[in-house]
Amino acid sequence: MTKKYNTYYTTSFRRKLPAEKKLFFMKIRLSILVFLQFFIYGAITPIISLYLINYLHFSGTQAGFIIGLSSLSAFVSPLIGAFIADRVIHSERLYSICFVLSGFVMWILIGQKDYLTVLLLLLVYYLISGPTFGLLNAIIFHHLPDSKKSYGSIRIWGTIGWIAVAWILGFFWLRSSGSSVVLERLPEALKLSVYCSIILGLYGFTLPLSHAHSELSKKLIPVESVEVFKKFPVIFISIFSFFITIVDRYYYFGIAPFLRSMGFSESSLMPLMSIGQIPELFAMGLLGFILSKKGFKSVIATGIILEMFRFFLFSMGNFLPFLLLGISFHGIAYTLFFASVTIFLDSHCTKKARTGVHQLFSIINAGFGNFFGSFLAGKTMDVFRGVNDVGTNYFSFWMVPGIISVLVLIAFLIVFRNGSRVALKDVTEP
Repeated sequence: MTKKYNTYYTTSFRRKLPAEKKLFFMKIRLSILVFLQFFIYGAITPIISLYLINYLHFSGTQAGFIIGLSSLSAFVSPLIGAFIADRVIHSERLYSICFVLSGFVMWILIGQKDYLTVLLLLLVYYLISGPTFGLLNAIIFHHLPDSKKSYGSIRIWGTIGWIAVAWILGFFWLRSSGSSVVLERLPEALKLSVYCSIILGLYGFTLPLSHAHSELSKKLIPVESVEVFKKFPVIFISIFSFFITIVDRYYYFGIAPFLRSMGFSESSLMPLMSIGQIPELFAMGLLGFILSKKGFKSVIATGIILEMFRFFLFSMGNFLPFLLLGISFHGIAYTLFFASVTIFLDSHCTKKARTGVHQLFSIINAGFGNFFGSFLAGKTMDVFRGVNDVGTNYFSFWMVPGIISVLVLIAFLIVFRNGSRVALKDVTEP
């Protein structure tokens, strides 16, 4: 009996070990993918306005129009991705092609100084790279059978990538012996994004395909993905995500001028803002454990509460401990809300619907949410700006997203109450 048991155990272990090894190495490969993607956008996003205004000497209006027009990609690109990915071409291959092409476009853009040329090239760049975040999520969930437990430990490498480029490139390489940014080095940040884009694109071609060719949908319209958004839990979580995205844009819009108004130098802004991403490392790493213990409803509600409290802390003005505490809430709030919502959304997806769902969800957040959030934050700052643009009333400015967060929290707890037909449950469909 013992010999028979040992033989069975050994045979089962040998069969199980390759699968475990395969999953382990896939997690490493996906972590590299996430790290490189956030490293690339971390090299571009913080300095693009500085590059346009201080290096190319465009006016503030011209730079604002270029960046604003580029936001159209958040509407168009995910929609195109939803119609193409895993329908015409595998999501892994489309992801790789997007990065290779966007890298070449950025390389051409670096040598341009004409306003219209830069505008068109940057628009093309964002249109090509726009689907990549939705595709990245879909690829992660495609290849992880235990995505609820593993997503946070994979996504944490995006935060590490963003912090790495912010400090290594933004704080050290782009600076001289003093504290000012060396303008002549700004194109080098964009060149670094080019090199990493090409590397990431080529690396993506080595990923195994999650779908066999015969499994690609023959229908052009992503009907399966649209069907997912007809489910009550998905409808409501999408609505709440839209409003929290609006709230989140107040932070990105207002934090830099708020810090400057408190006397912090330009050189200290990026390190200060990175404080919010350090707790995110721990939150992402523990997200799977937290979700398994507390469930989606409690975790998402906690994320909304932290969003609310950070704005109330900012509204208290020039008090450094509250300021640092409020910034530190940013990464935790992002993890508990947005990362949990992403996992919850995927739990309602079939394999065929997954890529399209993440692309359509990207339109709601990166598209409509970011657009309306940035617009409302700008209007709010104009309303509370002092005479002759002096002395913005930041107490009132931060109270607006704080109050919106309170209303969203109340609505969330009512809609997703215990026993409701739209309660958040740990549902995973086939």
